[in-house]
Amino acid sequence: MQSLLEKAPSDFVAYLAIGAFAGLRSAEIERLDWSEIDLAGKLIHVKAENAKTAQRRLVTVTDNLGAWLAPHVRKFGPITGSADGVRTAREKACEGAKVKWAANGLRHSFASYHLAHFKNAAATATELGHASPVILYQHYRELVRPDAAAQWWRVMPPADYGNIVAFEKEAANA
Repeated sequence: MQSLLEKAPSDFVAYLAIGAFAGLRSAEIERLDWSEIDLAGKLIHVKAENAKTAQRRLVTVTDNLGAWLAPHVRKFGPITGSADGVRTAREKACEGAKVKWAANGLRHSFASYHLAHFKNAAATATELGHASPVILYQHYRELVRPDAAAQWWRVMPPADYGNIVAFEKEAANA
């Protein structure tokens, strides 16, 4: 995931990060507007009309998701471009990272890693917009080791990512 995010075209990073670290469906990401992402409040608002289940939900913005989104955030506007643009960006990212794209792979990975790390099927089901944690257990339980799950949630952008300049604490106080 680290390599995929680092090799992705800039305008595709938000799509990848939201899929991997928030578990939104591809169609939900494609309908998502930047105005529905509250980085300060650490929430993504998935509107009922944009959700597969037609149920509104709030999804947590994890620390790593926030870090990947921060350089790209805008007040409003679509997260992604056209379907062709998404497909082209996905191909470039996969080619650069030398990975094969799996249909629904980001969402399935999110579910597996979230359940393994947080060990709470009800919370994982809520994030995904599932009605029942039972289905989650049937499909995602014990697919990922806890150490791998912990590593997933530590996938962060490199220190020089975006246009953010890091200042040493001592130099900033001078």
